[in-house]
Amino acid sequence: MALSGIRIFRIFGIDVTLHWTFILMLLAVLLLGSEFLFLLFVLLFACVLIHEFSHSVTALRNKIKVREIILLPIGGASIIDELDIDPKVEFNISVVGPISSLLLGGIFGVLVAFSPPGIITEILQFMFIINIFLGVSNLIPAFPMDGGRVLESYLQEKMDSYDATMLTVKVSMYMLGIILIGAIAFMGFQVYSQNFNQGIVDYAAFEFIYTLIIVFFLYGGAKQEEETAVMRKRTDGLKLSDMVSKDYFLVNSDISMKGLYARVKRSKKHRVFTRSGNAYYYVDLSRIRKIQKAQPVGIKDLLVPLPNIDHMTGVIDALSKVNSGPGIGAITKNGKLIGRVTVQSISAFISLHMASK
Repeated sequence: MALSGIRIFRIFGIDVTLHWTFILMLLAVLLLGSEFLFLLFVLLFACVLIHEFSHSVTALRNKIKVREIILLPIGGASIIDELDIDPKVEFNISVVGPISSLLLGGIFGVLVAFSPPGIITEILQFMFIINIFLGVSNLIPAFPMDGGRVLESYLQEKMDSYDATMLTVKVSMYMLGIILIGAIAFMGFQVYSQNFNQGIVDYAAFEFIYTLIIVFFLYGGAKQEEETAVMRKRTDGLKLSDMVSKDYFLVNSDISMKGLYARVKRSKKHRVFTRSGNAYYYVDLSRIRKIQKAQPVGIKDLLVPLPNIDHMTGVIDALSKVNSGPGIGAITKNGKLIGRVTVQSISAFISLHMASK
């Protein structure tokens, strides 16, 4: 169980997760709707999954790690921890999603043309419409849609990264205003053109509320991009080397629990790291109780993989990497451990830095 929902499978090293709101929506459709509606709902998010996979595969081909694909009631999201991506690479990663949806829609459109009338044709028509919709809507130039990323990466070729992000945020806000005005106008047209038919009113209200949810989601995404850009600008030049913490000690991976206990007592430190190959691991002592009930505990049962972050990494990029893992990261210099950081320590350092200006 992930914090955001339930992991349903893992492919290419990427967790595919159902967000808890998606699970609620799925249950609501199953309980309140027909079996056919449930089928269409599942097919819809199969299309969304293909869309997100195209982003993820393109990122992986460019050696960019994708942590997770999350399926939401309003679509999906590929969680990429790397923030400092070349604009041309980001353009390719962003644009490939809408292109894949449009191509998939084209394939279903051809199948519709050759399919005999019946339920199969209705399903094919639905797949055609939904993929064309996914492709076109995701090209809207607004964060966090693919179109917003495409616009930002294009602008980064013309201007400073900060200015490109802030201009894209501004465009996003205009687009949200247009969508909201359009939704209000469309609802009013439906209601008044049908002489206040109750069924039409209910349907129009549902569409309007759903559009509001999407607008709030997009607004939150745009504001988050703005805040990240501001933080990145105001912390420009700050590296992990400015906040190295030595509050830890390193042990061999074959140390006994008795030996580990003696080291903790002697050092008075409770952050324990170990190394295996070129990677460093956090020895999570809090897991001892949970494991001990079922079996004797060894140090290898307590190991948690850590993001190994170079000491010259910017603090905002480091925060993203640490936040995607167990909340703690190993700072390295030329591959050797020189310190550690946590989400809390980076956040506090950034806040203190910004407050001092």
